[in-house]
Amino acid sequence: MDKLDRIYALHTELANARLPVSKKTLEEKLECTHATVERIIRDMRLYLNAPIEYDRTANGYYYDSKINPNYELPGLWFNPTELHALLTAYHLLTNVEPGLLETHIAPLKNKIQKLLHNDKAGDKNLGNRIRIVKIASRRHNPKHFSAVASALINRQQLYIRYLGRERNKESERTVSPQRIIYYRDNWYLDAWCHKREALRNFSIDRILESKAQNLPAKDISTTRPALCQRLRHLCRRTQTHRRNKIQQQHRPLGRRRTVAPAPKRPVRTGRQLHPGNSL
Repeated sequence: MDKLDRIYALHTELANARLPVSKKTLEEKLECTHATVERIIRDMRLYLNAPIEYDRTANGYYYDSKINPNYELPGLWFNPTELHALLTAYHLLTNVEPGLLETHIAPLKNKIQKLLHNDKAGDKNLGNRIRIVKIASRRHNPKHFSAVASALINRQQLYIRYLGRERNKESERTVSPQRIIYYRDNWYLDAWCHKREALRNFSIDRILESKAQNLPAKDISTTRPALCQRLRHLCRRTQTHRRNKIQQQHRPLGRRRTVAPAPKRPVRTGRQLHPGNSL
C-alpha cells in the first residue's frame, strides 16, 4: 500500500467513523507504523486541508464537523480494485455496443489507464482478457441510438422514419419513448405511437432517420392494468417473432419431412356372442 492508498484509506476510515479512531486501529487499517500514520495525518492537514483533530479523552482522531461538515478529498479518488472494476466495466460497455460510448468515455479511459500505470497495477492487454460472444447482433447507426436515448432521458417526442421488418415498408411516425430494451445483443424501443394511438415496439437498427421534437413526451403509466398488459404482449410477441425467425434461419435444408398417417383403429360393428348364447 503506497502513500495515496493510505490517504484514501484514512479518509474512508475517518469519514465512516462515529467515534474517534485510535492510532492502533489506524496502524492496522493502513498497514504501517505509528510514525507513518502521523506523517500522513500531517500531510493531509497541510496539503489537503483535512479537518483532522485529536481527542485526548478518547485517544483517537476524527473529522471536525464544525470546521468542514462535508469534507471530501479533492478530485476523483479510486483505489486499485475500484480502478480495475471501472476499467473492466468500460470495456464491457464498449463491446456491448461499439461506438456508442467510446467518444464520451475515452478521456476517462485514458485517465484510468494512466492511474493504473502509475500504480503499477494496469494491464495493457486488458482487451484480450475479456471476451464477449454475440448472437445474431445487427449493426445500426450510433447517431440514431443517441437520438433515441436523448429523447428518452429528456422526455421529448421523437420523429422517426422507420423501415418495417415484416412488410419492408417505410413509415413516418412521431413517438413518445417509454423505455429502451437490450435483448439478444440488439436494441429495441418501446414507445407510444401518436400516429396509431397505441404502444409499439421498434427495432433501433431499422430506424432510417431520427430527430427530437420540442414537444413533451407522453408518459404511459405502468400502474394501469391495460397498458401493462399491452407492454407484456409486445414483449411476448417480439420474443416469439425473433425466436421463429432464428429457427427458420437455422433450419437444415434437404428432404422435406413427411409424417406417416396414424394407423386406423378397427371399428367394431357389433358384439360377438359366445357360441353357447343365443339371442
